[in-house]
Amino acid sequence: MPICYPPGTDWACYGDQATIDALDAEIKERSEALAWMQLAALTADQLAVCPITVRPCNQACLAHPHIYQVAGVAGGHYAGATGFAPHIGAGGRWVNACGCASGDCSCTALCEAILPGPVGDITEVWLDGAVLDVTAYRVDNGNRLVRTDGECWPVCQDMTEDAHGSAAFSVTYYRGAGPDPLSLYIAGLLAAEYYKACTADKSCRLPARLQSVARQGVTYQVAFGEDDLTGIREVDDFVSRLNPYRLKMPPAIVSPDSRRPRQTTWSR
Repeated sequence: MPICYPPGTDWACYGDQATIDALDAEIKERSEALAWMQLAALTADQLAVCPITVRPCNQACLAHPHIYQVAGVAGGHYAGATGFAPHIGAGGRWVNACGCASGDCSCTALCEAILPGPVGDITEVWLDGAVLDVTAYRVDNGNRLVRTDGECWPVCQDMTEDAHGSAAFSVTYYRGAGPDPLSLYIAGLLAAEYYKACTADKSCRLPARLQSVARQGVTYQVAFGEDDLTGIREVDDFVSRLNPYRLKMPPAIVSPDSRRPRQTTWSR
């Protein structure tokens, strides 16, 4: 089973293209995988390494779900602070919005699917057996997949089909910071050091994680990386940007009222 990590790792720091092409392909691939996994761990998985695929579904899976939202009743402290605002919405149905026609200060109702976020980069959206054009949707607030082509996401789908089935709706995306030119470069820089370590290259900058040890008259003295980082300035600066407080796992907010999209974790 291949290890999943973003394509396009940038090895420019290792040397010219001829030098990179001459590297052992198996060791190079292993080094890239180690680099991406290490970056994910150091950033508390806020750097997304492998895209996930989810199957969004309407909260009630009904053609006309009855979903109620609590809204505070306010006085005249600011414009629009009048509590509930009953009106006829999309499809000619009466709805109860909170302050304005769509519930979100939009002149029309928004069709959106809430994904487990943050959404760093969407790889593809499959709908009814075909890839949906990227101009047909956008992401708001880091986790709301909004339809922009005048259509709406399906209320229900056939969960017995796979994610690309003719009656399926699936979203594949990087949950966290998606790959970009900077992260691809940092991953390549770290992968180059793993490659050097594997091939006994003495120019390797990775710390050996060993303190001073004396045994049978032989002394070893190698410093640990500061704060469990790599000891490589460029890599550690990048990690500090995504994880300045050295978190060990990503923060999460869990609500018993929130229904998570289905995600297939194993299939044959």
